[in-house]
Amino acid sequence: MDVHNPHDRFFRSWFSRKENLAGFLEAALPAEVFSLLDISGLAVQDGTFIDEEHREHFSDLSATVQIAGTSTRVYILVEHKSWADKWALLQILRYMVQTWTRDAKESPSQPLTPILPILFYHGESSSVHSRFSELFSPGYPEALRDYQPEYLCQVFNLTALPDSRLGGPPEMEAALWAMKYARTQIDLALKAFDRLSRTVGNIFKDDPSFMEIELYLLSSSGLTPEELLDKVNRLLTDSYLKEGFMSTAEMLIARGEARGEARGEARGEARGEARGEARGKEEEKRAIARKLREQGLTVQQISTATGLPEQEVRDLPLT
Repeated sequence: MDVHNPHDRFFRSWFSRKENLAGFLEAALPAEVFSLLDISGLAVQDGTFIDEEHREHFSDLSATVQIAGTSTRVYILVEHKSWADKWALLQILRYMVQTWTRDAKESPSQPLTPILPILFYHGESSSVHSRFSELFSPGYPEALRDYQPEYLCQVFNLTALPDSRLGGPPEMEAALWAMKYARTQIDLALKAFDRLSRTVGNIFKDDPSFMEIELYLLSSSGLTPEELLDKVNRLLTDSYLKEGFMSTAEMLIARGEARGEARGEARGEARGEARGEARGKEEEKRAIARKLREQGLTVQQISTATGLPEQEVRDLPLT
């Protein structure tokens, strides 16, 4: 997993919160499966695995939950893909095997715990596999199929999901609009936010969770500073929402993350100037982090938004 990928960073930060993960599971799982789960006991876990060669692998999200009315638990494993990875189900299978291998070593007398694998997908192609058997050639004889591993992965295909089904609590709906259209049609996401704001009132005003969505949407858009500000100014009619987006866009411009600004800067510059510029950008990130702390965002949210390590965010002196 590329931890520097803004889509991965936002996904892990947003859905690792119990209330957001619970809402996602309700949207992603079939009703008959979701109804089996005692969501009140949902617990997010560390998704780090170490293989026999001592190399670390990271699933995007792991959790445990009990089956309602019983003491039996199941694992939930969610893998996030913002691009069409042909081998995503193979990667998920590896995490499943590593989970079961760990449990077999720790509790050799106990049976294995079932795993609910989920793939959260929002890449450009709308086609994605949901069964492991689909990775094999269909030309093999039927008699050989039972010798191959098989499992069903619940795919939450945001790319193919109709806009009419982007629902749920306002914050969840806003997050899904952002993840679906940040790279392709930011206009649709901004219009959806404007409609949400008019429908539910000023619920997004000074909301740290929504500010995190703003940061993700604008920093992932690939637009120049001028394009960002123009779209925010034209497409948003709610004054509170527009003010928040304008402030966020200006922070990103100061941070130097807009593509057009980043393109011509380092060419032909002396090494000393480049070092000084890098130091200046780090200072800008810290200044933004301090401002976000003053506005109530958590250390994890600020780290996600700025790229600064969480410990560095904690150590920043406030003005």
